[in-house]
Amino acid sequence: MWIRALALFTLAAAAALPQSWESLHELKPGDPIVVIDTAGNDHKGQFQSYTGVTLRLNTGKGDQAIERTRVSRVQVRTSSRRVRNLLIGAGIGVAIGFTIDRTLGAYFRNEAGESAGARALTYVAPIGIFSAIGAALPGYRTIYRAP
Repeated sequence: MWIRALALFTLAAAAALPQSWESLHELKPGDPIVVIDTAGNDHKGQFQSYTGVTLRLNTGKGDQAIERTRVSRVQVRTSSRRVRNLLIGAGIGVAIGFTIDRTLGAYFRNEAGESAGARALTYVAPIGIFSAIGAALPGYRTIYRAP
């Protein structure tokens, strides 16, 4: 158990370390990215190019160049695990709905006398749907973090 905790801590610490500016070479023009500047503002758009001193992206307002000294973090959208996250979210939502149905729902059934179909519609389905929607939102992976 201690080895797992140490491995998890090491992975979390490694994710917080700065990544090299040269790691931007893995981006291709058109990749959706989010650039967080030193003021904390998000700049969303498609990656265009980078040099040793600037990063260029195409936003809805046109091309934008951000100086390397102003870039705090660059994140790229990840979609490879969206289906997995959707299924996990749906499973968690259904489990929560089922738990609520078996605890608080039992009390309300004594008072109102709902049928099994109404119970599923009222408790399990909405929580499963909303959890799946939340898990389906795109995630971002940090590829550059300023030192």
